[in-house]
Amino acid sequence: MTPIQKQFFALVQSGLWGTPVDTTLFNIQTDWAQLYQSAKVQALLGITFDGMQTLPQELRPKRELYLKWCNALLQIEENNHILNQEIAKVYTLYRANQIEPVLLKGQGVAQNYRNPLHRQCGDIDLYIGPKNYEKANKLLRTESTGEHEENHKHTCIHWHGVDIENHRVLSRLSSPSSDKSFQQEIARWHGTTACRNLEIEGYQVTLPPLSFDVAYVLTHSALHFLNEGIGLRQVCDWAYILHTQDNIDLKEIADLLQKWGLSKAAKIFGVVAVNYLGLPMEDLPIPYTQKDIETGEWLLNDIWQGGNFGQHNQNRKQRPKGYWSGKWYTFTRATQRCREFGALAPAEARWYPLMLAVHSAQVQWNKMWNRN
Repeated sequence: MTPIQKQFFALVQSGLWGTPVDTTLFNIQTDWAQLYQSAKVQALLGITFDGMQTLPQELRPKRELYLKWCNALLQIEENNHILNQEIAKVYTLYRANQIEPVLLKGQGVAQNYRNPLHRQCGDIDLYIGPKNYEKANKLLRTESTGEHEENHKHTCIHWHGVDIENHRVLSRLSSPSSDKSFQQEIARWHGTTACRNLEIEGYQVTLPPLSFDVAYVLTHSALHFLNEGIGLRQVCDWAYILHTQDNIDLKEIADLLQKWGLSKAAKIFGVVAVNYLGLPMEDLPIPYTQKDIETGEWLLNDIWQGGNFGQHNQNRKQRPKGYWSGKWYTFTRATQRCREFGALAPAEARWYPLMLAVHSAQVQWNKMWNRN
């Protein structure tokens, strides 16, 4: 690793686990502007700020940058408060109409962090299921200010200033046999007492069962990696949920990942989580071996170069503005990444481009059918 990377991961580990930063890695010549930019690219400004706070005053960034970092942290905290408040509001609305959504990823995972408000947040993902999907969309549309194009899994509606994704389908795996097992597992627990309850800022929400949730957080990240790339925040999410949850059943998680064809992905993510984030090896559901280390470093390199969802990759072309040219861009990018990075999840990489095209065609067919 470069000196900047060593410093960056020291800050991340300190912020994640509440341990002091190794002061020998820092001096008055430390390039804090580059560290700030790296944290921004990886969506870890809050976590690295917590790590930086353990350094002596003389080793911290100069006042101007420090205040800039403070302002960024205040904005992250405010965004989290807003999202948490809107989760309570949308749950209240849905429950008043006999819909019980399941919160996916995001703010549910954030509660595992030492300071949940310091995790950079995004949108609100809710699994509704096919039965109440249209009803839930209709409820939101009465106060929405717009929405994105609906896809085969969900619609994204801008509501009270935040994006809410109502999921008809929780997610899909591309490999048919893996997806069959994935959907069967969802059907087993959805709408039952197997779901968990969690309190977020005083309001109780519903989460998937723990073993499924842990496996799904990794699954979601692996699929995003094959499509466009991921940032280090996604690996932090997985590491945190593995380390902090009581009564976690690592064997059950490993069995799910094996059924879904993601054992290799679990090992490779494990390399990054243990060697660079400081997760104890015994927390992994599927321990990696020596031959997985090189592939894990290759994963880390792509994360470092691409940043959050691959948005900062200098070699990445801009998506064209045209509708069909944009669809073709997405397909060709995913196909190329599956060729380059298929070792992460071989079965998914083989099927992913084909299923991407199939699902896109299904969306267009449904649009034409509804118009007619």
